[in-house]
Amino acid sequence: KIKVVADAAVDPEFGSGVVKVTPAHDPVAWEIGRRHNLEVKQVIGLDGRLNEKTGRYQGLTVKEARRKVVEDLQKAELLEKVDENYKHAVAVCYRCKSIIEPLPMEQWFVKVAPLVEKSLDAMDKGEVKFTAKRFDKIARHWYANLYDWNISRQIVWGIRIPAWRCEKCREWTVTAGEVPEKCAACSGTNLVQDEDTFDTWFSSSQWPYATLMSSKSEVIGKKSGGKKGKQLSDFEYFYPTSVMETAYDIIPFWVIRMIMLGLYETGKVPFREVLIHGLVRDKEGKKISKSKGNVIDPLVMVERYGADALRMGIVWGAKVENDIALSEENIRGQRNFANKIWNIARFVLMNESGSNKFQVTNNNLKESEDDRWILKELEATVKKVTKSLDTYRLNEAIEELYKFVWHRFADVYLEKTKARRAEALPMLRLILKESLKLLHPFMPFVTEAIWEELGEKEMLISSSWPKA
Repeated sequence: KIKVVADAAVDPEFGSGVVKVTPAHDPVAWEIGRRHNLEVKQVIGLDGRLNEKTGRYQGLTVKEARRKVVEDLQKAELLEKVDENYKHAVAVCYRCKSIIEPLPMEQWFVKVAPLVEKSLDAMDKGEVKFTAKRFDKIARHWYANLYDWNISRQIVWGIRIPAWRCEKCREWTVTAGEVPEKCAACSGTNLVQDEDTFDTWFSSSQWPYATLMSSKSEVIGKKSGGKKGKQLSDFEYFYPTSVMETAYDIIPFWVIRMIMLGLYETGKVPFREVLIHGLVRDKEGKKISKSKGNVIDPLVMVERYGADALRMGIVWGAKVENDIALSEENIRGQRNFANKIWNIARFVLMNESGSNKFQVTNNNLKESEDDRWILKELEATVKKVTKSLDTYRLNEAIEELYKFVWHRFADVYLEKTKARRAEALPMLRLILKESLKLLHPFMPFVTEAIWEELGEKEMLISSSWPKA
């Protein structure tokens, strides 16, 4: 006998309006079964074949059994028709493309309700913010519909679950990682560790605090009202971090779970802001994939054009929170920009008799009208770039820098100073140095190399940010 129930998951206008469900072997059917308290009958074994509950179909693979059932229905004249044109979604292995048949199995779960409550409370209080409201809405939607979290996986590679089953009483003993000497339930000593490994998102969601808690190093600094010079652990100094930057497709898998576990373990959110970037696509806006043949290999691009050109090519024209259109032409164009910066530096260095001779001082910095103009342009650029970085508009920052360095500094100011290059060298050096500081977050390699050529003692990465 088969129980008949009414459920909203069934479309009465589709086909006969009746659907057979197998709660043990289909996610949708499982949910229908939960709602109506249906019995769960497993008919597929771990070997992928039908078990003893299937009568004469026992031992057949799922694919073989489906064909056999159709044949038997046709012989019994019980099958009206088979719709060969109908297509539906089927889960397949992402590597070998084999069809995946769900099975009910014992798993380890994290109860998420109390974690979700604390996470939403932190978001409501503004302790953690998404820079774009639409992603805040997406995160809240996932929290509202989150099931208890299955954290165990039946795969070899991964962190083994620290749980041991007693061979005597069959109860589990769970630890923080250490091997237990005896069973927590019956004190038996014959314990076998679970072969399952943790879901990768469970371990990676602990990354913001786990890496810092395990560190033995200390930082000398001031934080949260602490006295200057106090020895702080890495965790005390760096947690929580300021910004978490990631892609929108892993908000439900990683971002919201980092917030959940961070609050659970430390009582604090792991980061103050969440900055979401889009996906990298090809120049036509299509998803990049090997099968489409539109993959841009970053290692090839670095070898061909340099790492700085690749970094610039990704940022150029890429609005934060939107998808990025990447092309080799764009990367090649940024290689040309890197060459332009080198040429500016060579001009300055070639006209200096010594790399330290023209350090800018009040005595040798004599401003002309052109000097005052470029200083004004530099000040405006510093303001715009700083504001763009503070609001995570990286594309606007680099586009402003490109216009300043190539057009205002090189095309206009540098050309005008060629007739008075000896007098203008201190100002040229000043503008070059400030430009390198502004460019460094985007083009760290070429700017650091030029900075060294200028004879600066401190590394560029350690220098202070320009002030308007």
